[in-house]
Amino acid sequence: MTTFAERADQLSDQLRELEHQAEDGDQLFFCAYLLGLLGLHSAVEGEGADAFDAHFLGALNETMADENMTESDQAAILALWQQVV
Repeated sequence: MTTFAERADQLSDQLRELEHQAEDGDQLFFCAYLLGLLGLHSAVEGEGADAFDAHFLGALNETMADENMTESDQAAILALWQQVV
């Protein structure tokens, strides 16, 4: 079974690849945003890719709401998240 740390690493690797291919500043920002949050949540104890994804998505939505991020930025970040999961 995949640990949360392993799942965070898998997702981070995919995001770094997308980051290297990014052609605009917004895409770079969205990748960096998700990578930063993944780094924070990789230390959470648990197992299972689906469990991590659900935990992270909840934390991601909460963080974006707390930061008063625009709806368009939230949608772009969630679309990027869906692309890597």
